[in-house]
Amino acid sequence: MTTTPYPTPRQGWTVVAILIATAILSYTDRQVLSLLVDPIRSGLRISDTQVSLLLGTAFALVYGVAGLPLGYLADRVSRRNLIFAGVVVWSIGTIACGLSRDFAEIFFSRIIVGLGEAVLSPAAISIISDYFPPARRGTAVGFFLSGIAIGSGASIFIGGGVLQLVESGALAGTALAHQAAWRLVLLVIGAPGLVWCFSILLIAEPVRQSGAAQAGAIGGAWRQGGWARAAPVFLVVALASFVDNATGAWAPTLLIRGFHMDPAQVGLQLGLLLTLGFGGGVMAGGALADRAAAQGGLAAKLRVSLAAALAVLPACLAITAPSAAVVMVAVPVYFALSGVVTAVGFSAILDLVPGRSRALAMSVSFFLNVAFGAGLGPTAVAAAGAMVFPAGAGLGPAIAFTAGCGYLLVSLTLGAMLLRPRARTA
Repeated sequence: MTTTPYPTPRQGWTVVAILIATAILSYTDRQVLSLLVDPIRSGLRISDTQVSLLLGTAFALVYGVAGLPLGYLADRVSRRNLIFAGVVVWSIGTIACGLSRDFAEIFFSRIIVGLGEAVLSPAAISIISDYFPPARRGTAVGFFLSGIAIGSGASIFIGGGVLQLVESGALAGTALAHQAAWRLVLLVIGAPGLVWCFSILLIAEPVRQSGAAQAGAIGGAWRQGGWARAAPVFLVVALASFVDNATGAWAPTLLIRGFHMDPAQVGLQLGLLLTLGFGGGVMAGGALADRAAAQGGLAAKLRVSLAAALAVLPACLAITAPSAAVVMVAVPVYFALSGVVTAVGFSAILDLVPGRSRALAMSVSFFLNVAFGAGLGPTAVAAAGAMVFPAGAGLGPAIAFTAGCGYLLVSLTLGAMLLRPRARTA
């Protein structure tokens, strides 16, 4: 570990662009299965429960668990080479999904996809932290996180476009023409990763920067015992993920069920708005984190996050509005503000933990996000609807209650951090 000059901005942003494209590719491979539920269920003769295991458990379990040792490894070996291997592994896993003959094979293939993708975000954010000095790091991390947000929405558009292409007979006359459409979609989406992986080799593994030079700029008192100091921020980011998953899972159903909107219309409009909202939110959050740090150190970052968290609460209330148009605006506004909280949170974690442990820190955070956020968030809305509100109340109050409670806890956690003497002087 040493403190050396950072690479040039041009080099840094080139790396960020490559990693954003890789994140979009990753989320397309991850999410495309949601477009193919009925064809896969019919083709493999499996149940809805088995499909749900493919969509969630098979991927999330290995993604969360494998991320921890992979993050530890990324702090000790070439992160670029790990990402290269990850792209190859998840691409092979996606192709294997398209070739699967039964539930056991496709379940194992989804595990392979999760294993490959588990390395990307921790290693990528760690690389970015060594390409950019602290004053610009938040913006760069925010842009990378926007790739994740864009990928979540783009996966539907890309997957739908490939599906339409396949169904139009674009592969007629080829050796693949006799395959079912869902298989062809998975093969066509998985294969480009085996080419794109070589672009990762254009990234030069950066020198791992020490935290010594950063301590003066972002509050040396906070850097001592960094892992313990970062624990509340891990909680903040995990709570944000919890509420994001809860809201994202049920918002489309709220519009379809509560306002009798066409599912295709909801998918197109809400998908685009969520991509813009969350993507814009994390980019803005990264830039705000850098500006705040320059003016008031880590405490200023926490104040930005607290302001965004408090602003989420009215957006949560608006989700209960009796107007589909208001709900259609409230949900993306919620995600934009939550994106600010998330981006600032990641930036704060990178400031607090030792430079030699950043990949592991990101792995811990993503593990909590998957285990706590994806694992419990959607269920919390269903539980609130059944236990808190009377029958017939609809989904709006349950979503708003879950999101409001989550962000109330986020606000209290950030407020408690700012009340500590060290936070006020950082």
